[in-house]
Order: sequence, then C-alpha cells, then structure tokens
Amino acid sequence: MFRDFSIDDEREPNSSRADNSTLGRSGSGQADSSHPRSTRSQRLSADSRSPMSRDEVPERSYEVSESQAKTMADVGTFRTIALSDLTRVRYAGNEKQALGEVNNLLRQKLLRRSISQPDRSIYLTLTPEGQRVPLARNGQGVDENQVFYHGFVKTRETEHDAAIYQLYQKEAENITASGGKVTRVILDFELKKSVNRKLARLSSLPEDEQAERKSEVANEDGLTVVKGRIQIPDLRLEYEDRDHNPAKVDLELATGHYRHASLAAKSGAGFKIYASASDAVRLRPAMADPEIMQEIFSL
Repeated sequence: MFRDFSIDDEREPNSSRADNSTLGRSGSGQADSSHPRSTRSQRLSADSRSPMSRDEVPERSYEVSESQAKTMADVGTFRTIALSDLTRVRYAGNEKQALGEVNNLLRQKLLRRSISQPDRSIYLTLTPEGQRVPLARNGQGVDENQVFYHGFVKTRETEHDAAIYQLYQKEAENITASGGKVTRVILDFELKKSVNRKLARLSSLPEDEQAERKSEVANEDGLTVVKGRIQIPDLRLEYEDRDHNPAKVDLELATGHYRHASLAAKSGAGFKIYASASDAVRLRPAMADPEIMQEIFSL
C-alpha cells in the first residue's frame, strides 16, 4: 500500500499552496529519481485560454510522455485519485513506473499531492498549470467535451472524492462487458454548475412558478425532482451500448452516514447506488425499506 511510502516532508494536506514534493520508494526516505520508461515524450505548452483564468499566462513547455499525459487526464477527469488506485489501474500494479511518472509530474508542478492522516494515504490532483496541459491535447485521445478539474475541494471529503474513480471502474467494467463503451465522465460538479446557473434565472419568479419551472430545469439535464429538490448523482457515465445507441447511467456512492431520507431520494431519482463493503452492511437494512427497495452494489 502506498500509505507506507516515505515522503520528503509532511505539510498539511489542506495547505493553500501546492505540495509538489516527490515521492520516495518505501523506506527510502529519498525522492525517486527513476525516469519514465515511455519512449514517446512530447513538449506540451500550457494553454493560456483555460476557462479557469482570464489572465495571460506566460507560455511554458513541459516534458510529458504519452503515458504521463494519460495519467494527468485521468486525474483531471476525476479531480482526485488515490495513488494506490492509480497504480493498480493505470500501471497494472507497477509501483516503480507509477512513482517515476508521478514524480516527474510533481517536479514540473503539474500534479499536487495530499497526505491523509493518520493512515498516510496519498491523493493526487492537477495543479492549475496541469489542468491546462490535457485541455490543450483535445483531438489526441482526449474527448473534447470532457471537463478537467484541478485542486482538492475539502480535505475531509478527499477520500470520498477519490473513491469516485473506483466507482467508475466498477461500472465501466459492466458497460464494457455488455458490449458498450464509455464516451464521457460527468462529475456532480458539472451537473451542479449547470443546474444552479439555470435556477438562478428563476429567482425573480413567484414561488409556485419556480417550483413548476424547477422540473423543466431538471429535465434539461436528465435529472429528477424528488420532494422538491433536484437530485444530483456523484457520477454520470455517458456511453454507447452494443448497438451504438447513446445511453447514460447515474451513480451514487453512499456511505454508512447516509440518512434514510437521503437514500430514499437517491433511489427515487433512479440512481444506481454503490457502497464500500463495510458501508453496504450498514445500509442494507435501510435499502430493504418499501420506500426504497433497491439493490446496493459493492465496490
């Protein structure tokens, strides 16, 4: 497990400045100096037209291999990923290659890391500079409609946010096994932004008309109103089925702290609900309630 890896320093994970220290192999106490093994390396420039900033950014070149660019795209797509999960999925468990590539991106300040306490699990996110690099690679294997994110949101929610990558892997396997193909990943951030922008336009209307128009807003984004609230999933996957027809599935990662009302609302919205093995045990009694009556899937 990567939580045992030696780290050069131990800054607070919620530090406002990026922590780009490199990661050492377990027990070494030293930065990993191994070079990425990919033979294809590109000089990529930061895109000053990033929607995250209107300021002009001096152009800067980065040495990023094709494999590293894919890692950045994964991290940016899900906002944060645990290093252990990234190694297991992207690098087929090859810790040496994972560390070499991640360290290269940390050194160039394209990635930022966070270390959770007390288990010392390591989480990764893009820096603002890193976010611009995959955005500049549209047309090179990256969906032009895919949104990329940078920065951790809330320290206490990092573990849950990182688990969305695990959620994706589980459901993507099901889609692939049925002959389908995932075409786009949509996080709750993107859906909330769209919904909130539309709801803000209704603020001047009478309350009864706002309630009526709320359903229209929800329908525009393929969402549902349950008990007066638009329900937004943790993750939406757009995909093509085996017959190349467009489809989508909305996923919720429930925790043992979810209240009955929250579960009922998510179930009423038609979300497919997942939970960790330990959380699933706590949630199953509630899922058997006649108001919910839905299977809970285990990560």
